[in-house]
Parts: sequence; structure tokens; C-alpha cells
Amino acid sequence: MTSPDIGPAAGPYSPAVRVGDLLFVSGQGPFRPDGTMVGPAFRSQADAVFDNIAALAAAAGTTLAHTVRIGCYLSSLDHFTEWNAVCAERLTAPHPARTTVPVALPGFDIEVDAVLWIPPAAPDTPDDAR
Repeated sequence: MTSPDIGPAAGPYSPAVRVGDLLFVSGQGPFRPDGTMVGPAFRSQADAVFDNIAALAAAAGTTLAHTVRIGCYLSSLDHFTEWNAVCAERLTAPHPARTTVPVALPGFDIEVDAVLWIPPAAPDTPDDAR
């Protein structure tokens, strides 16, 4: 599954896959829907990554509030404090399980994968039942 609000996949993989009531989101980089990179500020990149995950979540019928796990890959652990601040703003309690590791990234500072829960859809309510 994908969303028109994220950039194209960089290879032969799905941006997200739904299995039952879970959404598995592939690593999202700091890219706009047209495929260009945001940046270079770390905060701009982190916001773009969360925006991409949120777009995929919305396409599947969920939100960032239902994130159960995230894996973050940083170009340097020097970004860790700012990463924590972004997570505190973008994710709600109870906070998801999380792993953060430093890795060599090709020209950007952050990539994030995620697992989100997709809650059951609320049944339609007839107008006269309100």
C-alpha cells in the first residue's frame, strides 16, 4: 500500500503492508511527495519522516497515535536529543516501543520504520439514533 502524499519507493518494496489489524511501514526517509529531499536541518527531516508515516497510516485508516513500535536510524547519535524532542511532540502516551541506532545514510540524517495498530472501524450510526 502507498499514499499519493509520500514520495515513490526507492526500490522493489511496498511503502507499507497491512496484515490483519497491523500496518508495517517500511523505512521512510525525509522526502517530499515529488521525491525531493527536505533539509538539511535535522528537524525538517524528522518532521518529513513523520509526515510520510502519518500519510501511510491515514491511507490504512489509522493515525500516529496508534504507533506500537518505531525503529529509527540516525546518521549520528549527535541527533539523539533532538530526535527525543520530536518523538515527544509527534507521539502520544503510551509511547511506542522504540529502537534508535546510528547508521551510514546516503546524504540524509534520519530514516524511520514503524508498526501501527489499525483499530476497527466504528459502525455507521443512523441519524435517528443520535
